[in-house]
Amino acid sequence: MASQKIVERENKRESGLPGGGAGRKDQVGGSGVYPMSGPHPAGNAPIVTPAAWGQGKRGAEGYEDHGESELSIISVKPEKCRDLMTKDPVCCLPSDTASYAAQLMARDDIGAVPVVADRESKKLLAMITDRDLAISVVAQGRDPQSVRIEEIMSSDLVSCSPDDACSKALTLMEEHKIRRIPAVDQTGRIVGIISQSDVALRMHDAENTSELVLEVSRPN
Repeated sequence: MASQKIVERENKRESGLPGGGAGRKDQVGGSGVYPMSGPHPAGNAPIVTPAAWGQGKRGAEGYEDHGESELSIISVKPEKCRDLMTKDPVCCLPSDTASYAAQLMARDDIGAVPVVADRESKKLLAMITDRDLAISVVAQGRDPQSVRIEEIMSSDLVSCSPDDACSKALTLMEEHKIRRIPAVDQTGRIVGIISQSDVALRMHDAENTSELVLEVSRPN
């Protein structure tokens, strides 16, 4: 009789049903987890298992009886610029006003907006920064509603390729003392942008991050 009860208990455990199917029924719905909004363009993200479930020291029994489980998060260090960049940045046109650029910066909490030839090709022409607006518009008392971006944009561009190693982007940012670097493809289309915050949040490398901030902030 005792051996029969042990067999029944094992069968319930292996049944895959809540409580071995003995009464309790769970409604299984969505996980409540928002999809990841990472920096990877579609089809180019590295395939990495995001997490692995363990079952504690007592194995399956510990998991079923007391919920003794653990979640091991796997941290992935980006290798290419496409893994580090924020993809599809908001852009503006040379004919747009300084006021419009400022509105984009305020809306998206960013300090620079790429300037493109048109919204279809997104060929990168220049960058407009909050510093450009402050010095060339506000400080001179100009009307931001009438000043065109082409009058104040920075056309001396430094860029990288999404296929470049992350280290190249960091080196360019340090050498040119820039806080953001656009990533363009072979046609000149902007596909992403790398900022100091991207490096800090995604690089998982405190030494390189601190070195970048130091070099970019160092006076000429």
